[in-house]
Amino acid sequence: PHCASKAKFRRMHIIDEYRLERMKAAVRTLLKAVGEDVEREGLIDTPKRVVKALIDASSGYHQTPASVLGDALFNEPIVRDAGPSIVCVRDIEFASTSSDTLLPFHGRCHIGYVPSNGVVLGLSKFSRLTKMLAKRLQTQSQLGAQIAASLQHHLGCHGVAVVIEAKHLCMGAAALPGQQTTVSVCGCFAEPCTSHLEELLAMLGLEAAAASTHSLTKEELHASVEAAM
Repeated sequence: PHCASKAKFRRMHIIDEYRLERMKAAVRTLLKAVGEDVEREGLIDTPKRVVKALIDASSGYHQTPASVLGDALFNEPIVRDAGPSIVCVRDIEFASTSSDTLLPFHGRCHIGYVPSNGVVLGLSKFSRLTKMLAKRLQTQSQLGAQIAASLQHHLGCHGVAVVIEAKHLCMGAAALPGQQTTVSVCGCFAEPCTSHLEELLAMLGLEAAAASTHSLTKEELHASVEAAM
């Protein structure tokens, strides 16, 4: 069994080395295509650096929301007795990579949710989930939807809202001024007869962001949970 394990490790190492070499070759091809000399000083090690950065930027694919959130759920009688109140976690900094352009976007994420039966999630888990899902290729809207769907699925709460303010390193007039705000909601935050979303946006001083709100349908909620896995 020990020999078999060592053989498996060697095979995996060979596969990884082969994959890295292919990625570096692809970067060299791109550099040549834009007219660069890949052998000139300053570019010789660029393919290796780009591959390292891309692997880090996509490391979220190797984790799941369940593995990040774990069992850090707490039953708080004070929260339960307060009724359907909003718990807000704001200013979670993140950096991600756009699936449209492969260019970075970064900013702050704010999360609001209404606990069910006083069940709350440990504060550090919101940051860990956001940063993990950000380490994937996606759009800003997809990131917000996956955070909201993952929390709704894990917490079983009354509803979740995710507000993302981000700057995009994107060329073109359509991206100006570069700052985008998206709002992804589900559960009670998506119900027009409640004021939960208005209350949350008022807390954040982002009342104008209501116009960019996207309410997740049951199908989108399920798809976002599956995509986050």
